[in-house]
Amino acid sequence: MRIYLIGYMGCGKSSVAKKLAARLAYSCIDLDKFIEEQEGESISQLFEKQGEEGFRKIESVCLNTVSKLDNVVIATGGGTPCFENNIELINSTGISIYLKMNPIDLVNRLIDAKTERPLLKGKNKNELLEYITVQLEKRSIYYELAKYTMPAKGIKVDALVEIIQNKN
Repeated sequence: MRIYLIGYMGCGKSSVAKKLAARLAYSCIDLDKFIEEQEGESISQLFEKQGEEGFRKIESVCLNTVSKLDNVVIATGGGTPCFENNIELINSTGISIYLKMNPIDLVNRLIDAKTERPLLKGKNKNELLEYITVQLEKRSIYYELAKYTMPAKGIKVDALVEIIQNKN
C-alpha cells in the first residue's frame, strides 16, 4: 500500500510521514529529498536552473518512480498534486490524505524557513500571507481531490492510522 500526504508547504507532511511510517512499519519517502538524491542538486538549485516548469517535470518523473513502491508513506512537495496530472497518479496508486492548514498558521510556520523555499524567497510576512492565500485558493482544487482531508494543526497520527486501517 502507498499513502500519500499532500498539502501546502509547511503543513507538516514530512514530519507526519515519518511518524506514520514508523507506526505502520512502512518506509518513508520525502519526495523533495528523493528528487535531490536523484538529481544531485537541491530543490532551490533545480528551480534556479530548470525554472518551475522544468522542476515540475522532474518531480513528476520521481513521483512516478516512488508510486511503484509498496508499503510506503510518501510526503509530497506542496505543489506535487497540482501539476502534470499528479493527483490522478496519486489517487490511482494509493491513499491520499490532505493535511489542511489555514494561511495564517502556514505563514507562522514558514516565515523563518523562507530562505530554504524557492517560491517564498524575499517575501516579508504580509507578502507571504498574501502569496500563500492566493496559492492555497489555486491549489485547493487539487488538494480537495484527496481521498481524505485532515486538519494539519494538532494532527494525531493515531487518527491517520485509523483511516488507513478502516480502508483495508
